[in-house]
Amino acid sequence: MKYRLPYLIRSLLAKIEGFSRDKWFDFLAAITMSYVPQIKDKYVQDADVVIATWWSTVLEMGKLSSSKGNKINLIQGFENWEGHEDLLYASYNMKDTVDIVVASYLSKIVVQHTSNHIEMIESGIDNSVYKVKNNIEDRNPYTVAMMYSIQEIKGSKYGLKALELVREQIPQLEVEFFGISPCPEDLPYWIKYYRDPEKLNDLYNRNAIFISNSFTEGFGLVSVESMFCGCALVCTDIEGHKEYAFEGETALLVEVRNSQQMANSILRLINDNLYRIKLASNGNKYVQRFKWDNAVEKMEKVIKQTLEGTI
Repeated sequence: MKYRLPYLIRSLLAKIEGFSRDKWFDFLAAITMSYVPQIKDKYVQDADVVIATWWSTVLEMGKLSSSKGNKINLIQGFENWEGHEDLLYASYNMKDTVDIVVASYLSKIVVQHTSNHIEMIESGIDNSVYKVKNNIEDRNPYTVAMMYSIQEIKGSKYGLKALELVREQIPQLEVEFFGISPCPEDLPYWIKYYRDPEKLNDLYNRNAIFISNSFTEGFGLVSVESMFCGCALVCTDIEGHKEYAFEGETALLVEVRNSQQMANSILRLINDNLYRIKLASNGNKYVQRFKWDNAVEKMEKVIKQTLEGTI
């Protein structure tokens, strides 16, 4: 991986910014975090279990001695965005490693390139935070939410174009975007933008419809969060979405990069409020299987089995 800054500078900046308590997560006090210059035995401390979460670090993890822990490869997407597919496939087959995938389609890919044991643990949603607070039936049907990203693979420009098409027919349309990037330039005045909102669950609950325009997703967490909060989902017809988005039952699926089709699906839900309510209710019921505690229980079981040597 190519970094913009050398390791020493990145390490110093991390300490200044308080890396030990990363702002993205709330960690228990007992959890410590640290940078290492390289993933090698002399830098990585001994442990019971070592888990890698990106294919290039899996290749390095595979070279660690057994004292660093039983090895787990957590595969959260088909991570071929940077090329090097030969190395990506090699990461699935590291010696003495258990592969964990977050979606069934990933299992079908990984099994073609490894003899390792494969477990599936769907990504978990904290249902104590993401839940229906505003009744699905009572929501303004003209409200739509979307995650905005500067990453091309998230397809944000196609979502924006779709919403512009919808507003030509529905001038009372209300739209809220959120993301971690600065507010995009020239964003239409009728779209509100929230950068890194503290209460994302409230944003979901204010809206009737959520749209996702991604070209690829490992699992599509924000879509599932929105469904936990009662949004009717319109999303692209890709593998990561199809773990929970079933056409006409729990969501409406559209072609990748097809803004007109996305607009038509949004209009369908706006113009048929009863169908919007049914779709959102069905989706909310289906995604309950992705509760956080379910994922934690499965992960604990896999870790225990690796320590016992039963997988």
